[in-house]
Amino acid sequence: MERYATIVLLVVSVAALSYLKTEQLDFYAANAEASEAAAVEAAAVEAAERIEAAKIKFTIPHDRDANTTDIVVALDGSDSFDLEGDSLFYAWSQTSGSDVYLQYEDDSNGNTATFVANPGEYTFKLTVSDAYGSSSSNETTIAVEAEPNSPPEAVVKVY
Repeated sequence: MERYATIVLLVVSVAALSYLKTEQLDFYAANAEASEAAAVEAAAVEAAERIEAAKIKFTIPHDRDANTTDIVVALDGSDSFDLEGDSLFYAWSQTSGSDVYLQYEDDSNGNTATFVANPGEYTFKLTVSDAYGSSSSNETTIAVEAEPNSPPEAVVKVY
């Protein structure tokens, strides 16, 4: 009888250890999964912060005129260069945001353009080419904030 009791206890002990080991493995798997999800989310947040930090930000200046709703923004590609000193050709294109009209200055060779921006985000791409057909591009995003306005303060005096 003792022999059967020992065998039963041994089987129960093995089953209990097996159950505990399974629980431990499930716990480790759940922790690994949670860590991986947290890492993915942290990477997404970091990428979003990098994108936000790269935006050029403007705020429409407060000028005491409630009808002011825009600002003139200049795009300048004049620092573009060619290692061999070849002449450059500039092509600006808008890739996102409300459509705007790009105005080029007569003496800029197309390297500088301006536009009137309302609050919102605008992305532009500059492609610079040389006479040999080589080219490179760069994009920039501009974020324009509305004219700031603080609420007035009401002051009551009693005499």
